[in-house]
Amino acid sequence: MVTLHTLTNHALQLVLTPNRSMDWNGNLLVLLGASSILLVTATIFALKGAWLVLPFAGLEIAALAAAMHLTLRKLDCQEVLTLENGVLKLERGKKTPDLYLHFPEQSIRILVDRPSRPMSLPDIDLVALGHCYHLGSFLSRSDRFRLAGVLKNKMHLQVSSHDPYLRTSF
Repeated sequence: MVTLHTLTNHALQLVLTPNRSMDWNGNLLVLLGASSILLVTATIFALKGAWLVLPFAGLEIAALAAAMHLTLRKLDCQEVLTLENGVLKLERGKKTPDLYLHFPEQSIRILVDRPSRPMSLPDIDLVALGHCYHLGSFLSRSDRFRLAGVLKNKMHLQVSSHDPYLRTSF
């Protein structure tokens, strides 16, 4: 998701987060519902003599809980771009920023790689001071196009299209 906040007259903040259909509480409700159905079914089989079903039902519940936890942990990242008084700050991380960089606005260029196929994802890179930083790698196709539009039209950064076959590595 791409969310733009106006902090002051001279400060804009752009928050990039992956799409999450539910938070941890919603996933716990799904896990509880699936677990209750599975345990009722396994108990019925166990009462009819197929008691070996119970440990496997427990393993299925544990595997589902682990998969949900790992997925939500992976989707718990965000990128924050703050443009304030001619300085762009890039913060990237989960709960606290793992990466914190700031650049003068004049040294920044945004490269948008045109997709090579019709439904491919465009790559959006922040190029500043001789380094290239990939933005929004977790965003969907429509969110990436929205990000490019917000960077160009709302934050007034220099955005240029770039052919991926002519790309240079930094």
